[in-house]
Amino acid sequence: MHPSSAFRRTQTAFTKADPQTALRAFRQIVKSRVSARRFEPNVAVPDHVWRDVLRMTLRSPSGFNLQPTHLLLVRSPRLKSTLSRHVMLGFGNQYRTTDASAVAIFCSDLEPSKRVDRVYDMERKGGVREDGYMAVLRVAASFLTGEGSTHSPIMNGGSGSSTHFSTFLKQTFVSALSPVQPMPTMEHVESWSYKNAGIMAQMYTLAATAHGLSTCMMEGYDSRRVKEILQIPDRYGVPLMVATGYDYGAPPMSHANCSLDEDSKTWDDDVELHSLDEKPVTPRLEMNEIFFGNTFGEPLDLFVNEADRVKENVV
Repeated sequence: MHPSSAFRRTQTAFTKADPQTALRAFRQIVKSRVSARRFEPNVAVPDHVWRDVLRMTLRSPSGFNLQPTHLLLVRSPRLKSTLSRHVMLGFGNQYRTTDASAVAIFCSDLEPSKRVDRVYDMERKGGVREDGYMAVLRVAASFLTGEGSTHSPIMNGGSGSSTHFSTFLKQTFVSALSPVQPMPTMEHVESWSYKNAGIMAQMYTLAATAHGLSTCMMEGYDSRRVKEILQIPDRYGVPLMVATGYDYGAPPMSHANCSLDEDSKTWDDDVELHSLDEKPVTPRLEMNEIFFGNTFGEPLDLFVNEADRVKENVV
């Protein structure tokens, strides 16, 4: 059976109709993306622009579709100032954090196995995957994400290594078979999860650039303080941030209107399949499961509308 229309999307009619135009448009986005040296302070990005940027970001690929990255969109002037003064390293990062319209904080799940059941159910309902893939998803995801091979600080007289015996057995098994046949590389969970965060951050940056926003990826900060200030649980790492806003001194810009009528349909339903030859798209977690406001778990007000409030009250 062909996948449900809820999860089937066109590869893009735009690309099929005019690939040369699509190529030029993407090339222009790539060429125009540069790291901003300074942002225009006290300038807000319109809500509809943020919504579109984040919806595009949600389409980022991830290992086993586990989507192990969360994004905090810090727009509070008070919190940005706190991060600038107490977290950021270097004068450049400090004033960029203060002046940017928002700072996107990317959080990597270091216990991705806790997501497997949720994603498995979502994939099963979506109907996109083949039966063979679904049969091995749980085992393959837990085997290859490297969970349990993270190194933690020395506590309670321990050696500082939390490597599980099961992970040791996995590494021994794949090392023994590697001379005979290709075997996967067992990564530490930080490597696996941070890699996925980098992929999402790149998608976010290109989406922001497409809307005429300026960005600067930053990794010079004290992640321990970030987690304390933004209430990020120990389960998550903070591999990078992306300051986002408008270039300092640039003339005011007029953003493109999104074709989506956000009040009547979802972004994923904006484009319909026109034939069975077009590629199905794997499902994604809900926006409010991935994107948060100024602190971890805080609802992002960009996606809170009256319909959501009614639904929450009913539940």
